[in-house]
Amino acid sequence: MVNNAADVHISQLISLLNISGTSYDAVTASLQKMTDLMRSFETRCDLSNDHWKPIEAIAKECRQFLIQNEISESELSLLIELLRFLRNSCGGLKQNLNYVLGHDDLLNLAKESIGYFIQKESPKEITALKIAVQLFGNILVSSEHSKPLVWDLFFRENKFRHLLQHGDVTIRECAMMVLFNSMSDENSECIFSSEEGHEIIFFVTDTLLFNQIDWGLLFIEQLLNRANFFDCCYNTLPIKHRLLILDIIEERLKSTQEDQSFSIPGALVSSIKNHFLKNITHISEIKESDTEPCETVSMLSILCTASICDAYISLLQNSQDLLQTTVEVLKCIHLLGKESCNVFSSLSDLKYLNDEAREEIASHPLNGFKKNLIRLIGNVCCGCKNDQDLVRKLDGIPLILDCCKFDAKNPYITQWCILAIRNLLENNLENQVVIANISAAGELSDPKLLNEMGIQIHSENGKICMKSLPFAS
Repeated sequence: MVNNAADVHISQLISLLNISGTSYDAVTASLQKMTDLMRSFETRCDLSNDHWKPIEAIAKECRQFLIQNEISESELSLLIELLRFLRNSCGGLKQNLNYVLGHDDLLNLAKESIGYFIQKESPKEITALKIAVQLFGNILVSSEHSKPLVWDLFFRENKFRHLLQHGDVTIRECAMMVLFNSMSDENSECIFSSEEGHEIIFFVTDTLLFNQIDWGLLFIEQLLNRANFFDCCYNTLPIKHRLLILDIIEERLKSTQEDQSFSIPGALVSSIKNHFLKNITHISEIKESDTEPCETVSMLSILCTASICDAYISLLQNSQDLLQTTVEVLKCIHLLGKESCNVFSSLSDLKYLNDEAREEIASHPLNGFKKNLIRLIGNVCCGCKNDQDLVRKLDGIPLILDCCKFDAKNPYITQWCILAIRNLLENNLENQVVIANISAAGELSDPKLLNEMGIQIHSENGKICMKSLPFAS
């Protein structure tokens, strides 16, 4: 039944083409019936060379439209319908794709349509461009061997640059589909090593700032699989785009916790660590109104997330420069917060603040920053005696205890302090003695807090003894 329908429509189309003076509108209406049949995979499989001959004739005619200064409404409708037929017929079917690739009038029509319509602005012209780009997307999906052809057209002829800046977001989405599916090791290297490639990353991330497009996210995630992404591409981007990249990295790391096969290279985490160490030394110099620390804050959050992933914990635990700097920065901002009322000062009560003030606190770049410093310290010290000892030598244990109080600017800081102390004391007698001595001196007077930390202090034969309690799950 399907075969008969295709044969009937093709016969009608051939008859129209053989009649002199047939209107383009009549040809378009007849071709549309064939296009509708191409929605079925079964029908697409049944296309023969005889079916393709009238399609080639129409393509040859349509190519002449593209050398004119202006295309009439009826000519444009026929061209759009032909592009739609080609797009549908190539969907997931290699034999039809090979026919299109092997016949110049069909392939060149698709190429020339992109070049012609890429600067056009009317709705129908934008539709023609979108369908032409989708056609190349179907070509890529149907054949891995078509990547060089598509890459030459879209990258080397600078089509990506224009398409990814197009005013219509659906055009940008289609371009991202082609971009992602055309990636190979060689093409990724072109992105990393060329100015055009860096522009493509800029345009993709610029769109992603305002539109959640999966193809764009997949493209960025694909680039993150390369260990040299930070060295080659990251610093070429403006701050807003860099923050977006960091958000994507953190989301991917969170996925890694559930699926260890879905990860990013350890070298990328190491690059983030190095950038963090370079930038964090200036954190204490910021003022209340500054927003510049956003990047450092995001990197700290990424390191915290990475520190609970099996793939990265050893890398972070072996980076004692990271732990030392984190403890020193925590000490610095904690003391600054005590000296005067500033961005690092604790806020013990929210009930006297209006909604605007609360929103300002919640949205400030440094909201939760001190908590995350403690979170990172606690995580890297878990089961690592070298790191536990380093924190003790840096006087980090009394520091964390002193931070263990409610602070509206650092939600859940008390809980993270408790976990950090627990990890610092586990199987470490020297660190347990530090806590015992603090309690003996009367500097830690809250027994409830000690119990929450899993610590019990008591006197035995005139000596202060400490017992580590089991933690309830």
